[in-house]
Amino acid sequence: MAHNLKDLLGDVLRKYRLEPALHKARLPDYWRQTVGDRLAAISEIRSFEGGVLRVHVTEAAWRSELMLRREELRHKLNTLAGGEMITEIIIR
Repeated sequence: MAHNLKDLLGDVLRKYRLEPALHKARLPDYWRQTVGDRLAAISEIRSFEGGVLRVHVTEAAWRSELMLRREELRHKLNTLAGGEMITEIIIR
């Protein structure tokens, strides 16, 4: 049975339970895709542990805006990650 490379890599990631680590490594890219280049430039992911994503935002007005949109952002990030990876976003 022939498999394409994408399927084979997916099988390896699942077999060795590497998918969570891969998605964690991709979080900065997912963040940029979710908030856009402008907001990504003034924010920084500080940590991700136990489902909690901590983000630092340098401008108070944007910090407030992102705090109001936390659930929307969480949903979009989880969609990119392909599952319920993020349970909470803390913005400071």
